[in-house]
Amino acid sequence: MSDAKVLDNHPPSWEGRRLRVHDDEAMLREAIGHACDYRGDVTIHLKDGEQVIGYVFDRQEKNHEPYVKIFLANQSEPSLVKYQDIAELEFSGEDTAFGHSWEDWAKKWQKPQVS
Repeated sequence: MSDAKVLDNHPPSWEGRRLRVHDDEAMLREAIGHACDYRGDVTIHLKDGEQVIGYVFDRQEKNHEPYVKIFLANQSEPSLVKYQDIAELEFSGEDTAFGHSWEDWAKKWQKPQVS
């Protein structure tokens, strides 16, 4: 699935899904929201054919030219990608949080550490 129907279904994991935004601003904003919540790498396919791959962690929708921030594997500073340049979002990396709850994480850190 790669269209608006995916956004309505809220699958348990976005891993492996690819969303084409078709210049639909509402769809783009929703897809970027999912990308910011995703705990794995996202491939951003740009309209010019280029790709940006990394961890999406912030969005600035109220900016004059809205953009998303992404950490790339080979850079220490985040990169910015303008919304207007995005054609597709692909949830390409492993969803490291899938199947894990807050309670699981809390239990892990509450256990005494054995040395």
